[in-house]
Amino acid sequence: MAGLARAGFAGLGLVQEDLAYILSHEAHGANRRARLEWMREIVDREGIEIVELEFLTNWMLPPDDARRQMEQPMRDLLMEAAPILGVSHIKIGNFGLPASVQDLRSRFAEICDEAAAAGARIGMEIFPIDPNAQTLDQALEWCGDNPNGGLFLDVWHVSHAPRITFEDVARLDKSLLVGVELDDGWLPTPEENAILNGPDGLGFAETTLNMRRLPGQGNFDIVGFVRAVVGTGFSGPWGNEILSEEFRRLPMDVAYPRVVRAANEQLDLALSPAFQPS
Repeated sequence: MAGLARAGFAGLGLVQEDLAYILSHEAHGANRRARLEWMREIVDREGIEIVELEFLTNWMLPPDDARRQMEQPMRDLLMEAAPILGVSHIKIGNFGLPASVQDLRSRFAEICDEAAAAGARIGMEIFPIDPNAQTLDQALEWCGDNPNGGLFLDVWHVSHAPRITFEDVARLDKSLLVGVELDDGWLPTPEENAILNGPDGLGFAETTLNMRRLPGQGNFDIVGFVRAVVGTGFSGPWGNEILSEEFRRLPMDVAYPRVVRAANEQLDLALSPAFQPS
């Protein structure tokens, strides 16, 4: 965590498996609350201002569904940890389960209420494979009117979503955005896309979890995305999610400064009045 702060990061994101591992194997304290308080002491000492927790995927299912019940202990952990760690937001998403608008609205409101009681906000991350969020308008139909929830946008997913444009992003009200992430990658040609997503291809999970690059090292229009987000009036938090098999091999003292430098270069480009797209 100290390496994050030294590199220039003001925030920290933890998936539930990371959090559970730290509490079980690294944290000090006689019980879970004491161990969470130990973590909070480190967060404060290192100057980390923003803490993000993630990632729930079965929240839209009925309470008696076995998949939601299996996820419930992790949901409970995130809600318990949020007030102790000073969590700003909890990310959720949908990896492809269809649901009715009525069910989505009801269960999104439910988890938003849980998070509000824990002092955090819910960020609904938009995925290209989410059948209930193929457009921003479709997503906002069920998650756009809750004061304790909103959209979480990652340039990776927005760039891969065929029915979401930067113009759509720019039309959003800033109150609807909980957070934004920057990374980069390679948008395939139609022929390449057919291979990647075909029966023998890598598919969504493999490319998303292992093939991202630092901002500016792919062919995403990072500057256009940033300008669209800034056009809403959004001012942060900006995060990075470099899910890359190659990047994971780097030592932390090398990896962290590279991310900060790459992200800041793209932000500076986007916010420079002298910038002219090529």
